[in-house]
Amino acid sequence: MAARPNLLNSAAGRRWLFALLYLSEGAPIGFVWWAMPTLLRGLGLGLDAITTLTAIATLPWVLKFLAAPFIDASLHRGGTVTRWIVSCQLAMAFTLLPLVLVDWNHQFPLVVILVALHATFAAVQDVGIDTLAIHVVPRNEFGRVNGWMQAGMLGGRAGVAAGSALIAAALGDPRLAVLGLAALILLPVLVLVFAVVEPPIRGARLQARAVLRAVTSRAGVAGLLVALLIGAGFEFFGVSVGPRLVDLGEAGGGVAVFFGFIAPAGLATGALIGGAMTDRFGTLRGTGISLAVLSLILCWVALSDWMPALGGANFVGFGSAYFAIGALTASSYALFMILSRGEFAATRFSLFMAATNACEAWAGFVGGMFAGFSYGITLLSLTAVACIAVIPLYVLSRQRLERITDE
Repeated sequence: MAARPNLLNSAAGRRWLFALLYLSEGAPIGFVWWAMPTLLRGLGLGLDAITTLTAIATLPWVLKFLAAPFIDASLHRGGTVTRWIVSCQLAMAFTLLPLVLVDWNHQFPLVVILVALHATFAAVQDVGIDTLAIHVVPRNEFGRVNGWMQAGMLGGRAGVAAGSALIAAALGDPRLAVLGLAALILLPVLVLVFAVVEPPIRGARLQARAVLRAVTSRAGVAGLLVALLIGAGFEFFGVSVGPRLVDLGEAGGGVAVFFGFIAPAGLATGALIGGAMTDRFGTLRGTGISLAVLSLILCWVALSDWMPALGGANFVGFGSAYFAIGALTASSYALFMILSRGEFAATRFSLFMAATNACEAWAGFVGGMFAGFSYGITLLSLTAVACIAVIPLYVLSRQRLERITDE
């Protein structure tokens, strides 16, 4: 009898598997947050209803860290991570399919309920995918795997957002786009069932004291500080680049080209190159290099606000920043995965991700408060704050990352 194929047995297989899993994760995001608001507006719904839907759909992602302890606890009882992922993917698809039969305009409350349920399972699926990667990917591949994951997610978002609009325009019914999305979500289920054999993963008994001890270790605190600081500059840049393009006189077509092609292409390319660089030079060094490159580019963009001759306040400067953001995302996420290895991996990694979300929230808020005074000074200041992350990175280097994560 032929042995069952296993994508986890090769580096290429692991990259393709996690890229596909993240594509199935990014596809619903592209539909719910990018395509659906446009389609609902075309049906005549008000912006207040549309923004309520997207806000409710965001909530499970904010609270997804609450699911992580359940995944850790199930591993102690002999469960598998792939079972969590498959169950969530099936639930994601089957909570979307009723949207084909529902009148989005006249049954909008039901649409909100279905989308909220879908988002809940999608958020838990995300925790499961990251946990599987932490347990099965060799430490010297975390950078490249994270690069492929980011590329897959971006491809899923952009492809589904554009495809949904085309299907709605061609067939005259936006609900039919749900069928293609459900098929895209279900595809990885077949791959996980027939081409993945998860190795035995032994989880520790989940105890609050033990988890707290792991999180509050010197390495854990340093990692949380990195997550809270390292994105300060680019998180503000990300929320402000659209308004900046408008201020610089870009028309709707130019903005569409930037966000539809330049930004996602820069992020994906940067993630792939940054991930490979991180595996080559080491996680801490790769994260430091990515932070340095991004900081220089953001300083270039900021200074161009006063000195246009520097040429950073345009598609070239903004696109370069997105390339560096992709590289830093891949390298820093690889660092967080390494710091999460061992007991309570799902819980620890979800806390690092919660800290990155907190960074996005505080940097965007603070930047918005001061940007009216001076966009350039605000971007420079937040970039300087991000560079403070060098201190916890240095702490981790002094502890020898290999020793503290392989004990």
